[in-house]
Amino acid sequence: MTAEIKQKTIGRHVYIDLPDLGVSAIEAKVDTGAFRTVIHCDSWRVVNNENGEALEAIFNLDGKGQKKILFTEYFQKEFKSSFGETEKRYCVHTTIKIGKKKIKSSVSLTNRSGMKFQVLIGRKTLLRKFLVDVSRKFVK
Repeated sequence: MTAEIKQKTIGRHVYIDLPDLGVSAIEAKVDTGAFRTVIHCDSWRVVNNENGEALEAIFNLDGKGQKKILFTEYFQKEFKSSFGETEKRYCVHTTIKIGKKKIKSSVSLTNRSGMKFQVLIGRKTLLRKFLVDVSRKFVK
């Protein structure tokens, strides 16, 4: 007999908070085809500060103006799009809040300014935490 795991059901679109980035109640698309979560970032660069190198990222996810966040822990990874194109992206660790659940997740940063959703939630963030009902949106 297997233990039954209680998982919250979410829809293909969710409202999320990104407390480390000072953002709440933004719309995100659940993308079960993507492994890692991706967040829109206006710009990024590696800078030197008193603690060594850091990734300086500029976000404006809630339309309330740009926020500059410094990440001391980051890495680069190559990603392949569904069109077969590769892109090297910076990845950082941040907290994603979906409903009442807070998840520390590794996310990639890219410019999604031409896309409808600034955040795509990937499988790594959802794994063993949520079930996705693609026929629904914004499940409470």
